[in-house]
Amino acid sequence: MFNPEKNIEAGVQYIKSLNLSFRKVENKEERIKFILAAYNSGPAHVIDAMALSQKHGKNPGIWFKNVEYYLLKKSEPEFYNDPVVKYGRFRGKETVAYVINTLDTYERYTGRRLK
Repeated sequence: MFNPEKNIEAGVQYIKSLNLSFRKVENKEERIKFILAAYNSGPAHVIDAMALSQKHGKNPGIWFKNVEYYLLKKSEPEFYNDPVVKYGRFRGKETVAYVINTLDTYERYTGRRLK
């Protein structure tokens, strides 16, 4: 906990495992958004939101206005009680804000925007 080098290495390994977990998101720039969300909330709620997205005719491989939308909806009983939801209720506001803020910070530092 007090060793920055080990903490960074653990973070890198976790991001690698999240990258593998979301390998079905073929677009690499989209996958980054899923990885960021899962890094913040854990992958289970993101997986639930992907299932809801697919069930409701949205693209489960697109973050904004698709999976992001259903992550926010997981705070409502109609959605967290849906049979495709395996991990229950979740208030996704913090996670959605984390993804947006991280992408904005990336853009400020690099001058590049992820699509």
